[in-house]
Amino acid sequence: MRPVLEARSLTKRYGRAVAVDDASFAIRQGAITGFLGPNGAGKSTILRLFLGLVHPTSGSALIDGRPLREWPAPSRKVGAVLDTQCVHPSRRAVESVRWAARLAGVPASHAEELLERVGLTAVAHQRTGRFSVGMRQRLALAIALVGNPEIVMLDEPMNGLDPAGIAWLKDLLRHFREQGRTVLVSSHLLAELEDLVDDLVVIARGRIIGSGSASAFIDRFQPQTISVLSDRPEPLSAAVVEAGGEVIEIQGQRMEISGLTSVQLGEIARDAGIALLGLTEERTLKRAFSEATARLGEPPASEGGRG
Repeated sequence: MRPVLEARSLTKRYGRAVAVDDASFAIRQGAITGFLGPNGAGKSTILRLFLGLVHPTSGSALIDGRPLREWPAPSRKVGAVLDTQCVHPSRRAVESVRWAARLAGVPASHAEELLERVGLTAVAHQRTGRFSVGMRQRLALAIALVGNPEIVMLDEPMNGLDPAGIAWLKDLLRHFREQGRTVLVSSHLLAELEDLVDDLVVIARGRIIGSGSASAFIDRFQPQTISVLSDRPEPLSAAVVEAGGEVIEIQGQRMEISGLTSVQLGEIARDAGIALLGLTEERTLKRAFSEATARLGEPPASEGGRG
């Protein structure tokens, strides 16, 4: 099956600076894909390359097998939010959506419906210069949806949203997935994306360091670790090593162990006559991402910003 979005050896240079370096990945239809990377990693540049807002130095960014410019109705193919400063501050919200619809060559009569969909009915006739960051995020999303696009691209869409707004957005994106749409979300909010995304594309220093399912990425960069409490950590440590496991750290009664399952660890403790006071398994997207970027000497992932 042909991928919906595909980067093929995509490179973008600005003079001597390399923003994107030979990036290749594919995104499947009907999935929510998280596009993750530290600040300045090249995420926003790649989104702009897909949208034809900048041209690649080499390689290609394809949407259903061809550049976006070759599709007769681009707004029906892709709806994107790259910047919340997308409308004139003196224009009313409903006028902004109608104006965007006219530019896209679609009926402007659904502006009120789109504003209702993003929760802005109450402020539809207010001037957008008075809008908060979160309200501008919602308005930009309404404008992106004017063409009823098959693909939705969002750059840092959770910036400025309160917890209720984040929950609303995630529900909306899941609804898009249920409709068979493809969603690409660029974000640093790793904890917020962990229960949302099906797949990942991870980038650092302009290079793709991982792509595919979220679970496969975690498996690759964060082997299963177990945090265990024991009143006899030293004998337990010796038994773990003898069984082929690895003791990563011991702090008082707490130990961090890898290379064994929780069932295996329980059996080892039982056979050694050692009581376990507590046991938890920790495998998260955030830890895997931190490990992946640390291998490239990147700073730890932040919870905001653009890249």
